[in-house]
Amino acid sequence: MSTQHVKVIIPRRFNSSSSSFFGNLGDSLKKVVPKPHQYFQVTKPLGFNRPPVLFKDIPRKKFFTAENLNFPKRLWNFYFDGITRRTKVAAIQKDLAYGGMYDFHVYMKTKGKLFLSPPSYFKKEKALYFPNFKVKSLTGKNVEVMKALHKSEITILRIYSTESGAEATKNYFNIPNSEDTYLSDSGIDILKQSFPHTQIVQMVLSENWSKFFVHKFVSPPKIKAQLPESQYENYLIALREKVLTRDEREKLLMTNVYAGYMFLIDSSYKIRWVGSGLPDQKEVDGLWKAVKGLEKELTLKSPIKVPLQEKVKIHTEN
Repeated sequence: MSTQHVKVIIPRRFNSSSSSFFGNLGDSLKKVVPKPHQYFQVTKPLGFNRPPVLFKDIPRKKFFTAENLNFPKRLWNFYFDGITRRTKVAAIQKDLAYGGMYDFHVYMKTKGKLFLSPPSYFKKEKALYFPNFKVKSLTGKNVEVMKALHKSEITILRIYSTESGAEATKNYFNIPNSEDTYLSDSGIDILKQSFPHTQIVQMVLSENWSKFFVHKFVSPPKIKAQLPESQYENYLIALREKVLTRDEREKLLMTNVYAGYMFLIDSSYKIRWVGSGLPDQKEVDGLWKAVKGLEKELTLKSPIKVPLQEKVKIHTEN
């Protein structure tokens, strides 16, 4: 009786390149688990190293190039290129880890108070820049942030995405020893008398398309009824994800959709002070002390109003 030998074929495991294509499941799971929020005081300048540039001054890249017309290669790079894939995966992992549920949890714990404001405003030579992007004003005009900021030498910029953010930051505008605020008709007059080079700009960054539709088409009549007409052009609206990526928002410390943020920006578009959430009186005083400091800078230098185009040219050359 003969014995037959059966050959058993064991399938090979994926090689390293195949496994790397799908990624390490353990590492991926670790990256979608968010880290607990750490409350901190801002001590270093925040923002961008390069000055903002008007859109018309950005060199336009030619679309009809050999590289762009090579659609098979572009398709391959989009789905299979290692660097592109890792970048997209990293962005998805961060969105999963720090999405809406995480923001809500942090907000309930901190009431939007993500960090403590700096003890003093940043020196001009060390401060970093606020970016430029396109927004729509309450009047319906499409404008750029740079042009909105250029209307005054100093800008108090209030940014929020939700009613909770707006509510938390409203105390910054209380006029001392008064029940009035700097956002009313009479308050705007008081602001100009006390701080002649300062303006207030408000910006709503909608969380998604549905909320952007509401902010753009439904809310304006109600907002106009609450704001002085002179402030319509200083009320700006944009879709958050379209104008600022998550990484860019992190550079501005705008990491929570439910929180509100306050920026003090000078004539060179540099961030000189920042605040978040419901402030205590010390922080409110800190903002207006910083405004006084920047007003004093202008008085000492006796500035001449520089046209926006020349201002951009000067900053770019520097």
